[in-house]
Amino acid sequence: MVNPTLRFRPLRPAVASDGVTDLDLLVTIACDDLPPEQQARPRPPLNLALVIDRSGSMSGRKLSYARKAARFLAGELTARDRLAIVSFDDKVRVVVPSTPVTDPKPFIAAIDMIHSGGSTALFDGWLAGALQVADHLDPSQLNRVLLLSDGQANAGLTDHQEIATKVAGLTARGISTSAFGLGDGFDEDLMGAMASAGDGTLAFIESPSQLADLYASELQGLASTVGNRVSIGVRAKNGARLLDVLNDLTTTQFGNYQLPNLRAGQELNVGLRLHLPAWQPNQEIASVRLAWDAPGNGGRQKQIAHLTLPVVASADLAGLEVDDGVVEQLALLEANRARRRAIEELDRGNLQAAHLCLNAASALFAAMPDSAVARRELQLLDEKKALLQEDRNLTRKRLSRESLRSSTRVWEESDEQE
Repeated sequence: MVNPTLRFRPLRPAVASDGVTDLDLLVTIACDDLPPEQQARPRPPLNLALVIDRSGSMSGRKLSYARKAARFLAGELTARDRLAIVSFDDKVRVVVPSTPVTDPKPFIAAIDMIHSGGSTALFDGWLAGALQVADHLDPSQLNRVLLLSDGQANAGLTDHQEIATKVAGLTARGISTSAFGLGDGFDEDLMGAMASAGDGTLAFIESPSQLADLYASELQGLASTVGNRVSIGVRAKNGARLLDVLNDLTTTQFGNYQLPNLRAGQELNVGLRLHLPAWQPNQEIASVRLAWDAPGNGGRQKQIAHLTLPVVASADLAGLEVDDGVVEQLALLEANRARRRAIEELDRGNLQAAHLCLNAASALFAAMPDSAVARRELQLLDEKKALLQEDRNLTRKRLSRESLRSSTRVWEESDEQE
């Protein structure tokens, strides 16, 4: 079993003894690569439901590629895995009930019979898929619904918050949801809310040809998952106050924060801002508690880390060097917030204000030392500023995808090239 490690990375490596300190820091959660003996083992069994929108807007190339990608998925699974195929327009059809994939041919034949129809009962389709997974729920397996839609929920339950609440309820039972939006007509707010509540992957697919890569990435991600239903709790101590969690994470019912799945060989960064009065040496500033479910292990895992820092005079603190890597990661989190503010201005019809929000984010990276991350982020922001005048809908979708990187597992096509 791969256990994550917790590391505190303060912007400056000390706090003040004779005045207040506003302490910015990262909590980095790192998972080592799987050891060779585990890499050689079969991945955990999968219990999946593929839910495909077959509404009228999916006709033609979109549905053709969706079928092709579904055939790929069926061909990659084994007899240890279960797969259900569900399609929906205004009505829901269980094309193939949850069945072990001893032979992909019956699945492929059924997939080929999916044709476009009418409206979009998105929630009903998702629910039918979730119930297929629930009927064979096994804590030792990875249990997930893969939802693909190109449209808006316009039949059945359509309220975003109610749908997200239903998704979160299934997540608490161990059934996660990945949401894949296709084209330029899908509801990015709803798909983002479902992926976040569902502890799964969010993908915005601009071309149907990307679907096969997406499904390959999803299977690889499931194979490398070492922790799901991940949460982090932050408790300030001795008069310190937690001012902000820069990732804008969803709060759990216990007052902790929901994180994306833990994957072998990857890191998660959580940005914190704390306010400290004059501090005493060796005094604990905060504790962080990480909790997760390890596939196949059966029990809730946890790890606790305690933060203390050296204490110096305020005048000396101001002269300490900052950690450039922390500056960079905190700037990414602030830039994602700026994107969300830009979306709010776009929704008000204020393009100038949206542009100013993106300019503010660009200024963060323009002032930083040159790095691959800073160059990439400046490029992304410049692209959105140029696109703003031409296609507000596409701009909003791309801003939404990028803004959610702080809190949700977001698929990008570049992930396949790493």
